[in-house]
Amino acid sequence: MKPTRVQRLEEVAVAAAALAIALRLNHAAGLMADAAGEHAGLSPDLLLSVLPRVDTGPLFVYGFAVFLVWIIIVGLWTERRRAAYILWSYALLTAARAFFIILTPMHRPAGGVSVDGDALFRALGHSMTFEHDLFFSSHTAMPFLAFLIVRGRWIRLSFLFLSVLLAAAVLLGRFHYSIDVFGAYFITFAVHKAEVRWFQPAYNSWKRRWLQPANKL
Repeated sequence: MKPTRVQRLEEVAVAAAALAIALRLNHAAGLMADAAGEHAGLSPDLLLSVLPRVDTGPLFVYGFAVFLVWIIIVGLWTERRRAAYILWSYALLTAARAFFIILTPMHRPAGGVSVDGDALFRALGHSMTFEHDLFFSSHTAMPFLAFLIVRGRWIRLSFLFLSVLLAAAVLLGRFHYSIDVFGAYFITFAVHKAEVRWFQPAYNSWKRRWLQPANKL
């Protein structure tokens, strides 16, 4: 029972709409976390107390841009038939992050690197991220989710490499606390497993009912 090309496009459109809604929720949650975090105290962090402070601003901005371009290329190149699944997975992770950053408003670590002067950040990144939307780190979580869901050994490893690289960047640049980074791996893995165990079967059941009329023609 294979979907038609039109049905695949409709499926992708619905998943893209879900991701857009999740991003809007994340933006609203970021505004709330930013306002609350501005008045929150600094949190102690054992790892940051021993790590050197490094200006990783360019890696923070352009490393994440590389991830976004790469996931789009992979989606169009090797994962076209799973595009809706990938979009739904990111929608779920983004919604989970919106939930967590509202629950955990924290002030950004002291001595954090500023990227406000970067042209790409001013053009695009400034509307996607906030000063105090910390838990959990999207720079770490987003590439790690790609590692969990895409296919192809070397492609998967490239996303794992990006996740670890960006995790190091946000720690050394004091963009996040260590709990934001390490928590991102655990939460992303848990969200992925929840998606596989609960959300995917429900979605597949709806999809079979949705395709049934077309197969009766």
